[in-house]
Amino acid sequence: MTITKKQFDLYEMVRRSGITNMFDINKVSQLSQLDKNTILLIMKNYSKLSKKYSNIAAKKTESF
Repeated sequence: MTITKKQFDLYEMVRRSGITNMFDINKVSQLSQLDKNTILLIMKNYSKLSKKYSNIAAKKTESF
């Protein structure tokens, strides 16, 4: 399965918001609209994906 920039951005918005513990997969799924398997794959490959989609760091955090 390939993680798209859009999926990573959705995950990253939740992470940067600080609104929930990122290990609360159900809450992260609810907030990001990503399925649990996608979230787990992003978590497992976060470093690699962060480098691949490095311009996310320049974005401001959106609030929920």
